[in-house]
Amino acid sequence: MILIGQADHRRTRYLLAAAESRSPGLAAFVEVIDWSELLRDPDAVVARLRAHAQDGAKIDSPGDSTPLRDALIRHGWRCSGERGPPPAPLAHGELAHQSLWFAGFADLLRRLEAASPDIVWFNAPQEILAMCDKLECQRRLDAIGAHVPSLFGRVQSYAEFRERMDAVGTDRAFLKARYGSSAAGVVAYRRHRDGRECAYTSAELVRENHKVRLFNTLRPKRYDDARDIAALIDAIAMQGAYAEAWVSKPRTVGGAHFDLRVVSVGGEPRQWVARVAAHPMTNLHLGNRRVAVDEVLDYETKRRVVRAVRNAAAAFRCAGSIGFDLIPTREHVVVIEANAFGDLLPGATAWDGAGTYDDQAAWIGRRVRMSALTKERVAHG
Repeated sequence: MILIGQADHRRTRYLLAAAESRSPGLAAFVEVIDWSELLRDPDAVVARLRAHAQDGAKIDSPGDSTPLRDALIRHGWRCSGERGPPPAPLAHGELAHQSLWFAGFADLLRRLEAASPDIVWFNAPQEILAMCDKLECQRRLDAIGAHVPSLFGRVQSYAEFRERMDAVGTDRAFLKARYGSSAAGVVAYRRHRDGRECAYTSAELVRENHKVRLFNTLRPKRYDDARDIAALIDAIAMQGAYAEAWVSKPRTVGGAHFDLRVVSVGGEPRQWVARVAAHPMTNLHLGNRRVAVDEVLDYETKRRVVRAVRNAAAAFRCAGSIGFDLIPTREHVVVIEANAFGDLLPGATAWDGAGTYDDQAAWIGRRVRMSALTKERVAHG
């Protein structure tokens, strides 16, 4: 099996450890190709994939490495016709050039898929791209009848964002980076009848030499100054963004907001956690806490979540595993996001005690056995 990821990342370590725990020696069947190698010489990686025809392959997240992001952005700039000056290197945590990042990422994944038609993908490249384009992801989910927040369309500026809200008659909305990951480039926006505005976001606004820069922060910020909010939304929108309706999250007994992350495998819900926060953004990497779903969901709601996950997974039939972010309301279970790389949930287990990487190790074991049988049949004619 081929794993395209980062050799020194914990995602890779977790997967190899789970494989070895499942069957001693199984980890040795996993050949890791680093993202840096794919960027440096994609043709060589394609050749290695072709050598593994009929075998399995998993594409993992390129992660938050600044040098890797820079390389993907530069590749995307070249793929986009090198319009404008070359993008400057990012500072640590800087949020910029998201559309170029996606262009570079998409080019590499499409090349891998086109050149390696016999590979059995854990998550097919086209499914990964559909989930990493958040607007396309929501459109897919909407098309198969999943309950998603009402989409207000693409937004290119703060002024257009306000116009979209006026058009649907709302004073609350979310602005989301189209090609972001986790909560990067997400703004929860409210306005009041007296003209006051506020925005919660995981992006920190920095002004330097009359320029605006954005940085991811692990402590969500609240902005109340209209000029800051306009600058923030303009900076996100110019990288590719869209707006959607604000869906109110349910509350715990203590009054905190919560939603769910549910990881599906083969279309079935496996690992569940509830994410609890004092503000609208519940992502766990922002310092929020997780609790067992039994603390916040009753039996009937859990049944509705199972049905919602099975239905939503049908939008990505060539994806072996998906991390769904869900809001259980009184009327529906709303799918707010589908994540191709939503499996990083250490400690979360399914009913049978398996974690997300245990499930993937089982898939590796099956692929290794099937590959061995195929090669044996070929050898014996």
